[in-house]
Amino acid sequence: MTPSTRPTRSFLTGCLATLAFLYATTVLAGPYIPAGDLALRHDIQRLADFGLIKGPVTTWPLAWGPILDDIGNADATDLPPAVADALARIKQRANWETRTSELTFNAKVGLADNATRIRSFQNTPRGRGEVSAGLTWIGDWFSADLNAQFVDSAQDTDEFRADDSLLGVVVGNWSIAASTLQRWWGPSWDGSLILSNNARPIPSLTIDRVFTDAFETKWLRWLGPWDFSVMFGQFEKEREVPDAQFFGMRFNFKPMPTLEIGLSRTAQWCGDTRPCDLDTFVDLFLGRDNRGDPGISIDTEPGNQLAGVDFRWTPHFFRSQFGFYGQFIGEDEAGGFPSRYMGQLGVEWTGYLFDRWSSQAFAELSGTSCQFQESSKIYNCGYNHSIYNTGYRFRGRPIGHGADNDAQLISAGLVLIDADDTQWRALLRFGDLNRGGAPDPRNTLTPTPQDILSLDIAHSRAFWFGVIDVGAGYEDIDDVASGTSSGNGRLYVQWRSAY
Repeated sequence: MTPSTRPTRSFLTGCLATLAFLYATTVLAGPYIPAGDLALRHDIQRLADFGLIKGPVTTWPLAWGPILDDIGNADATDLPPAVADALARIKQRANWETRTSELTFNAKVGLADNATRIRSFQNTPRGRGEVSAGLTWIGDWFSADLNAQFVDSAQDTDEFRADDSLLGVVVGNWSIAASTLQRWWGPSWDGSLILSNNARPIPSLTIDRVFTDAFETKWLRWLGPWDFSVMFGQFEKEREVPDAQFFGMRFNFKPMPTLEIGLSRTAQWCGDTRPCDLDTFVDLFLGRDNRGDPGISIDTEPGNQLAGVDFRWTPHFFRSQFGFYGQFIGEDEAGGFPSRYMGQLGVEWTGYLFDRWSSQAFAELSGTSCQFQESSKIYNCGYNHSIYNTGYRFRGRPIGHGADNDAQLISAGLVLIDADDTQWRALLRFGDLNRGGAPDPRNTLTPTPQDILSLDIAHSRAFWFGVIDVGAGYEDIDDVASGTSSGNGRLYVQWRSAY
């Protein structure tokens, strides 16, 4: 283990730090990379496609330790210009974020006129105004990343927040953390069907694997490098079932350098008036959670689950310039397997434009109705539940795709980054929202069907006093129920302290 190792955000809860972890040697408690930085994700994915980063990279947050191990000895003189630039940017970022035994400080200020309704991977202001400050300390086995925000938002009444924070320890190759870091599960760029940063992060106890080395046994070695994450989260009180809990689990692996596969599962369970004991969790974990299963009734139904698979494939015969990805998440269970799938498919291209810009373009199709691939789609099913009526949402926003349920959305994006980390980003969306027909007030975007067309353009530039990020967008809406049309512009500006 190298000194660059460190844990993910880890909930300091000794009851879950089981004796099974204690036999191993402790690695350096260290930084994780939360979801939200599109340019950094582009650079990491580019190095992974080129083969410099060996482990999985579609479960965010990512640990810095294995990334630094992989790129530590890379020689930029033999790399294509775009890859060499990405390598230099990642090393510079890591030098700041993996400093040990000293306090580092950060600050951010953001203003927005009409904040975006559908959030992509990139962090943008969540309200009209946002001020954030924090400090980080990384030690040999313990790390703290504490941040506080004041946010003026019409959607969320919490003005003071502690999002993007963690207290963590590392024992062996496992990180245990109390975390409010932003998460993203899957290979997509505009929206994950099962866990994205569209909603604010759910306060959670998390257990994550740090280094992603392959199994040593020949029976499992074929899986290649692998990663594993578990989270136990707490929902808010202001919902149909107050104080419900969240469970999430993800296993992803790379059986080939060009192929990454992820298996994800989440559940809402417990809460006021609902069963909340160990037997209930066991039933939920084993999939005995549908009415009609032995002993399961409306009073004993353990919870509301989603589960599914995603993949990302970068074939070498395209010189690793093209990637293909998909995600399929079931809203129900049949025969022990997910059913009634929502789905997503995408393609991306990477290149080097005008001998300056490391570039990435993507296009993805997302369907958030159950049985999305069939003509007989099931509406008012995705992200909804008959017991947990607030649905698969946290503080007024979907935990999965930002378009919420019953959407069919096509997204196309472009990212340009130069050697100095100057960025241009563009995102086009068009499609249908809440296609269910009958009004559904649970949908966070619109209770009735709407046609949407939107375009966002953003520019980011580093100065000696910090990084300025400016974005503007326009959204055109046709409301099917009323027959009316409307257009709304949006604008934001953010400053953050430099790395």
